[in-house]
Amino acid sequence: MKKNLLLSLLFVTGLFTTNHIEAAVTPLDGAVVPEISTADSPKWYLLMSSHLSDNTRKNRFLKLDGTTLCTEQFMSGIPEGQVTEAFIWRLESANDGTSTHAYLVNSNGQRVFVPTSATAEDGSTHVNTPLEMNETGTVWDVITSQSTGISNDCAANQYALQYIGYSGARAFMNAMDGGTQFGVTIYAAGVHQASGWFFYETDYSPAVQKTVTIASSDDSKGSVSIEGSNENSVEVGSTDAVTVKAEAAENYMFYRWVEEGTENAVSYRPTYSYAGEESINLVAEFVEKDYPIMTRFYVVDLNQQNRYLSAASYTAGSETHEIFSCESESDLPFTPYVQLHTPQIEGAVIDKTETPIQLTEGVESFTLKFKQYNNNISYNNGKEEFICEPELVWTRQAVYVDWNNDMEFNGSNEIYESMGENSATNNFGDPNGSIAEGWQRSIAIPQGTEAGTYRMRVIYMAPDPVDGWINKVFGEFYNELRNGIAYDFEIQISPASGIESVAAETIYYDSQAQTIVAPHMEKAAIYNLAGQVVLQAENADAISVAALAKGVYVAHIDGKVIKFIK
Repeated sequence: MKKNLLLSLLFVTGLFTTNHIEAAVTPLDGAVVPEISTADSPKWYLLMSSHLSDNTRKNRFLKLDGTTLCTEQFMSGIPEGQVTEAFIWRLESANDGTSTHAYLVNSNGQRVFVPTSATAEDGSTHVNTPLEMNETGTVWDVITSQSTGISNDCAANQYALQYIGYSGARAFMNAMDGGTQFGVTIYAAGVHQASGWFFYETDYSPAVQKTVTIASSDDSKGSVSIEGSNENSVEVGSTDAVTVKAEAAENYMFYRWVEEGTENAVSYRPTYSYAGEESINLVAEFVEKDYPIMTRFYVVDLNQQNRYLSAASYTAGSETHEIFSCESESDLPFTPYVQLHTPQIEGAVIDKTETPIQLTEGVESFTLKFKQYNNNISYNNGKEEFICEPELVWTRQAVYVDWNNDMEFNGSNEIYESMGENSATNNFGDPNGSIAEGWQRSIAIPQGTEAGTYRMRVIYMAPDPVDGWINKVFGEFYNELRNGIAYDFEIQISPASGIESVAAETIYYDSQAQTIVAPHMEKAAIYNLAGQVVLQAENADAISVAALAKGVYVAHIDGKVIKFIK
């Protein structure tokens, strides 16, 4: 927020005199004759109460603290670094034919207002009703304290603000005792003390504003909102942060915020705080629901981004099968990370589902074995050459398996414990593991898991904070991988008795062949989650769904229903 707040000549001086009589008030030096001005050509002031007797009420400056009108004490004037918009006021003409009638307006455009319940009478009927702020405001007669005739003990340039709408004899704006932040009220007398005010001119430039506007790329896929506002556009100070939120509709997921009309990704967080100083139009993009989109970021040097696997295999029973192995950077594949501390979607999740982990229904567990990529990677960002040595051991590992096939990793038995200690000797929980030989861990399969295809995501990252981090990855960590990377695998579980023996009775989805196996099927219809028929078939033993887009589908086959994910 661009400010220029300068307070002139606030020094304690000797007493002012009026008609050679010693004044009852000792003002700070620099009090001026206030002028009425306009919003287009304003004159700005600091207002100090002229209270005399009580030390806690002396030299209190009028302040709008949030929504509360109050006063704050500065015995020697407000230090330059503490003069904020809250203390800045101007007088605006009431345009009622009387030149001294004016509104008292804060720098934010709000006016001082007297509630209808306020009374200024002395004695038992007096009630100190705090004044308020609104757009309407109350008209005041801005006159010298001495001109009221109440007392001659008034200082030069001491003014009273008399509420002209009061039905009693008189009501002056008055600084209150203690109470709610030393509030402000109307009072019937005492203009030579608390009902008087001194005006100190100050140079003030209104804050530079910015406008933040949001929209959804498709209202049927998701909605957007601005925190603290019912509108989709707000104007705030240029340095004020604006929090925007995106919420996906059923069967969709949030993808990213972009600048309108561009492919410039601003954030991959559905809840994003925009702190830029320029106005911006943000668009939330949504896509069909799939497994969580992740980003990665590094807080260490770019030469530490070599955190890749060179190989992965699994063992079920007595059989071991390779999932993948890498001999070069292109096999990994290496995707450079380019800017520290900035979430980047490229290369965050590496898809290794092409070769599935194949199990049989009833198997209780399998062992996953993985090896670190142990070759250096050379990376040039156009300015500097980096030699990236293997750094996987400096991460922790967590495993997630979507056993309920809802494309999320937060169901029962879907989150496996974290392994690893972020150290050069990290063994990822495997006492027999090593950098040369790799590490392994057992993955338990929940009891009763049916035949089908399931997604497994293995995450490597250096979380901060560490405590409970595996439950935060897809929540408060916003799917962001800190100093790490993730791998996706596919687990295929076949019926226990084998396809051949149950082929005549079993209907299932073969994800590798992208085929629904339905022996002796007479009639079939496949629906998307919007209830639309996307494929039909009759009198076949199998239905190819290779042409369908990725997503969740429901197949109705001869009175039976199965749900599958392509």
